[in-house]
Amino acid sequence: MKKSRLPHEIAQYRYVSSGRFLFLYQLSAKTMMTLCFLLSMVCQTQASTPSLASNPTKISIIKMSKPLKEALKEVEKQTPYRFFYNHQQINVAKVVNVNVVNSTIEKALNEIFKNTDIFYQVSGRQILLSPRHAHLPDSLSMLERVGKPHEPQLILHRIEGKITGTEGDPIPGVNVVVKGTTIGTSTNIEGEYVLNAPDKDVTLVYSFIGYKTKEVAVAGKSTLDVTLETDIQALGEVVVVGYGTEKRSDLTGSVTSIKADAIKNLPVRSVSEALQGRAAGVMINKESGKPGSNSQIIIRGVGSINGLNPLFVIDGIVRGNNSNFNPKDIESIEIIKDASAAAIYGAQAAGGVVLITTKKGSFNQKPSFNFSSNVGVRSITKSYKMLDTQDYIRARRGIKQDYGLWNDPNLPNTDWFDELFQSGQEQTYMLSMNGGTAKAKYYVSAGYERENGIQKSNYWERYSLRINNDYQLSKKFTFGHMIYMAKTSTNPATRGIPWRSLPYMAVRNEDGSFASVPGEVEFSGGNDVASLAYMHQKNGTLLLDGVLFADWELAKGLNFRTTAGGGFSGSFEDSFTEKNLLLRTALPESYTKSSSYGESYQLTTQLTYAKNFFEKHDFKIMAGYEIKKSNTATLSANATGFPVQVAESFALSTNPNKTASGALGYGRFLSQFARLNYTFDNRYILTANLRRDGSTKFGPDKRYGVFPSVGVGWKINEEAFFQNLNTSFITLLKPRLSWGILGNDAAISNFTYQPAYQQVQQHSFDEVNTVGGFNSIKVVNTAIKWEEINTINAGLDINMFGDRLSLSAEYYDRQTKDMLYNLPIPLSSGIAAFGAANSTMPVNIGKISNKGWEFTASYRDQKGELSYNITGNISQNFNKVLDLGLPNAYIYSGSLNFMSGNSPFKTVNGQPVGQIYGLIAEGLIQDQGQMETLNAIATEKALAAGTINAGATAYYNHQYTGPGDILYKDLNGDGKISDLDRTFIGNPWPKFQYGFNVDLAWKGIDFMVQFFGIAGRDIINGSKIFEQSFQQDYQSTYDIFGASYFLGNGLTDQPRLGLEDPSNPDKFILDPSRNYAWYSSYFVENGSFLKVKNLSIGYTLPDAVANKLKLQKFRIYLTGQNLLTFTKFTGLDPEFSNDVKNHGLYGINTYPQTKLFSVGLDLSF
Repeated sequence: MKKSRLPHEIAQYRYVSSGRFLFLYQLSAKTMMTLCFLLSMVCQTQASTPSLASNPTKISIIKMSKPLKEALKEVEKQTPYRFFYNHQQINVAKVVNVNVVNSTIEKALNEIFKNTDIFYQVSGRQILLSPRHAHLPDSLSMLERVGKPHEPQLILHRIEGKITGTEGDPIPGVNVVVKGTTIGTSTNIEGEYVLNAPDKDVTLVYSFIGYKTKEVAVAGKSTLDVTLETDIQALGEVVVVGYGTEKRSDLTGSVTSIKADAIKNLPVRSVSEALQGRAAGVMINKESGKPGSNSQIIIRGVGSINGLNPLFVIDGIVRGNNSNFNPKDIESIEIIKDASAAAIYGAQAAGGVVLITTKKGSFNQKPSFNFSSNVGVRSITKSYKMLDTQDYIRARRGIKQDYGLWNDPNLPNTDWFDELFQSGQEQTYMLSMNGGTAKAKYYVSAGYERENGIQKSNYWERYSLRINNDYQLSKKFTFGHMIYMAKTSTNPATRGIPWRSLPYMAVRNEDGSFASVPGEVEFSGGNDVASLAYMHQKNGTLLLDGVLFADWELAKGLNFRTTAGGGFSGSFEDSFTEKNLLLRTALPESYTKSSSYGESYQLTTQLTYAKNFFEKHDFKIMAGYEIKKSNTATLSANATGFPVQVAESFALSTNPNKTASGALGYGRFLSQFARLNYTFDNRYILTANLRRDGSTKFGPDKRYGVFPSVGVGWKINEEAFFQNLNTSFITLLKPRLSWGILGNDAAISNFTYQPAYQQVQQHSFDEVNTVGGFNSIKVVNTAIKWEEINTINAGLDINMFGDRLSLSAEYYDRQTKDMLYNLPIPLSSGIAAFGAANSTMPVNIGKISNKGWEFTASYRDQKGELSYNITGNISQNFNKVLDLGLPNAYIYSGSLNFMSGNSPFKTVNGQPVGQIYGLIAEGLIQDQGQMETLNAIATEKALAAGTINAGATAYYNHQYTGPGDILYKDLNGDGKISDLDRTFIGNPWPKFQYGFNVDLAWKGIDFMVQFFGIAGRDIINGSKIFEQSFQQDYQSTYDIFGASYFLGNGLTDQPRLGLEDPSNPDKFILDPSRNYAWYSSYFVENGSFLKVKNLSIGYTLPDAVANKLKLQKFRIYLTGQNLLTFTKFTGLDPEFSNDVKNHGLYGINTYPQTKLFSVGLDLSF
């Protein structure tokens, strides 16, 4: 007889002794299979067995009123019987009253369990306990009636079959019931069953502890073989961690797990989009609405002055990013946030780790196919209302600009926003196949995705193919491979918001040719539609990833695994721009072509030993060795002057001055790592990691870094004192604490410690001929070393009401020291003067702190046919720069067109990274009297300081500053406004971020809604300078008519545009007070928002109907994305991303975010 074997995830129980008392705790797979079979075979009410009735042993338990656990101990003490049960299902803390004297075992057991909901079954000398609700009431009596003369209608259709798990092993004891009746049976030890159904079109329900319940329509079939999937939730969720798996209840670190079911219906094209709003402490912002655009992921705040990107590990192999990956292939995602869990990845994990496991097939499963498709329409979430021709001319005349051309009543009226933008369309098609034989399992998927952007001619598309195969040569040796291929192509968006456009310029002339700028007008822009048509651009990427692995069980508990991965990637950019004669200054034809190639290899070997000692001590030790190498090459070339309209060959260029450049790079990484997991009596948990990394980015003396971590946990709910407190509704109460050190080297390139030189022609001895030589192109730092990130994490996990309610709270304290920073080199060094490729020097400076808390809650349940899952999370992070190397050191960053002065973001000691820095706007100057008072104070201060002579006048701001101009705060008290009055005026990092998700299912209808938001964030709205004023020859919006003292206005809430020139009334002095040129709090807005990020509603046909269509599943659905945004931000959308040092800068050309409406189809057959 073939031995039965449960999948790995269910092997979580074993025998544990407490005196002579044995209870079901973490049983081996073989024992668990036998036990579950015996439990599930019982289909009767509590009763005695012949073995009990015939046993002569007598037992006495006199007037006991104690927890059930004590009564069971007493039975074991006086008899040869032993009890077995699942401690999560049986409440042994419940007090029972027992009084039996010299009684039979049968009578004693009936007395013990008479007022409980516990069912017992005897097998030999084993007494198996289970909840009464786990059995089918009256099912035997119903079956006994089958075939009786007075009920002939029940014998209509005989069904037989075999039930197996995903690994192909038979599952004994599975309950098989005709839906809506009590007619049922159970599978035998070989997983086989026979059932007489009352009708040939009934639906059978298959259920078993530890597996997901499955419903299958009979549809007239006489044989039904079914594969049941493991119910991770029911078994105690198993999560993927670095180089292995752990039960969630045994984790001591901070790990967020997201399964495929949570994201399978989302209209997303990258992993980061799928994660948005689903993990506490993980801030994800999509950079823009461009098709195929990336998203920025920041885990627990800015960990370094340069930012820290998370490490992506796909099927055990490190990968650079998540953008070229098909989310439909995902089985699970784990986000590792603290050092205790991440330290196993050492120097690569400073920004957190995202572990992705892709889908696989199942052994002994017939081929199953799935086809999914959706098509949708995208539109701009919000647009600018730009001036039409009539109002543009009226506004320009308001600032004393006029042209004779404007008197023509037949001028065109072009809406350039409408000419450049459109409704975008997208489509996705995915076909997958999975299954397996007795020795192999497979998963194959192919996908095509295309999105036509909201900007005309802008598109993105991807072809993808994945092949995941596993081969089982024996029960102890398995090997397999994962292969992923993807090709993307895009015509990128080349035009931004059409701020520089003329509404009275036509797109095309009457003959169909593109129109040019009217000759009389002083306009240096162009025809945006023509510029778009003249540029022929196509970018693309090619990716091939492969993973080979082998698992070998060398001995019981000893496992060897080796994984080899290789990745090959290439990208190209191809751009030809036709000659543009429509501009004031004509541009010649130009052709640019660039390409890059990269290859990476990784070999990981690891040895794992797991063993239980003395029944209470669980040890698992893992040690490994890893090597990685990468090679890159880039090439770029440019040429101008082509005799043909469109050319894609440099040979056709008539200009001999072609340019080309390229670079080569390579790096190596060597690591050793180890982990220890120890659990005592399922109560006390210890996890320790150690990793040693070596990188070619550092010199021989600083090459290696050692990164340790340790975490502890305590399952209070397993303590006897806790179980005696009538707290059976709490199934998990686990505080945990961890500490660890991580490293980082991402901010610098390879071999920074080595000098580099370039050939130059710089000197002439005869003033005619130059002499060649070499000069240094970088300053080296041989003392450069790893960044170090030190993290403490404290957490509390609580599960209640049968694990339906889960709560988790975290507090962390993370400090980064010896940050890697490229320090600018002064011109006096001579490096930059000689054309250095890099005029900075890498150094270790300073320290940054991130402290914060996170809270996650979820509740899932089923009421009748309604099932629901509600999850929510909220987090807060406090970022602070502790040291930048010098007491008064600072870093400026960021800029906006037409804004003057230093950059709007400043990083200094004692403040968060990249704080908004500028003048404080205290409203508007109200009247001339206030203006004269301000100028008088400025004059008085200047005279006192000796900066002006007696009789001279100093000005608060500008000679022409007056009512309606911004009233800036004079912080330094010198009476005048200058750069010295700038201060911190906003924080671009949110105080809170949160997410809320609801999933419902009822009678085939499913509904999902996801909310995502941030609170307490400040943004510089750079678009205001174009929305409310005129900048050079640029457009504006209707907001400009709200300016103070403009076209008959009085004082409003908007600054004035300027004033008539006092010396020449026909001229206008535009913005002399720099209302729209100085960074000030006037441009700082509340960037908080709440979004209805995703919404989906679907309907799945009943199995009986689907089967008639020869389908296993048929689902149709509608989805929406970015449907609603609640915000006070006046720009297009508060969701965008930038570099961490200018994170809150909303620029003037940000590609608009989009909303999506789509319809989809999901078929399985």
